[in-house]
Amino acid sequence: MNKEKKANNKAKEKKESINKKKTVSSKSDDTKKIKKLKSEIEKLKKESNEFKDKLLRTVAEFDNYKKRKEREFINLIESANTSLFLELLPIIDDLERSLNSEQKKKNYSVLKEGVDLIYQKIITVLKKQGLEPLESVDMPFDPEFHEALMQIENKDKESNIILEEILKGYRLKDRVIRHSKVIVNK
Repeated sequence: MNKEKKANNKAKEKKESINKKKTVSSKSDDTKKIKKLKSEIEKLKKESNEFKDKLLRTVAEFDNYKKRKEREFINLIESANTSLFLELLPIIDDLERSLNSEQKKKNYSVLKEGVDLIYQKIITVLKKQGLEPLESVDMPFDPEFHEALMQIENKDKESNIILEEILKGYRLKDRVIRHSKVIVNK
C-alpha cells in the first residue's frame, strides 16, 4: 500500500506541477495580453489625439475661409457701388455747371434743357446697371408691379386698366424694387 500511496502522491505532485505551470504560463499570458492591450490603448489615444488635432485645424481653416469669403463679398459690393458712383459723378458735375451758369443768366429755358440732358444721362447710367421703369398707363393692373391708390370710373376705357401713374415704379434686372402707384379704372 505504501507503493500505491507513493504512486498516488507522485501523480498528485505531477498534477499540481502541471497546474502550477499552467497557472504560471496563464499568468504570463495574461501579462502579455495586458501589455498588448495597454500598447493598443496608447496607440488609439495617439490616433484619437491626431484626429482631434486635424478636426480643430479643419474647423479653424473653415472659419478663416468663411471670414475671407465675407470680406471678398463686402469688397465686391463696395467696388460695384464705386463703379456706379464713378458713372454718376460726371452727371453731378453737369448739374452743378448748369445750376451755376443759370444763376448768372436767369434764362430758364436753357436751364430746363440742361436739366433734361442731365436726366437723360442719369437714366442711361441706371439702365446700364439694369434699372428699368415699369410701364403702367393703359396697361392692365397687376399687383406684382402696381399699387392702386384709388379707383375711378372712365367709360372710355376697360375695367381694371390703369388710367394714371402717380409715382413711377422700377425694376432692377428681374426684381421689382418699387411698385408703380397708380389710379385704376373701375
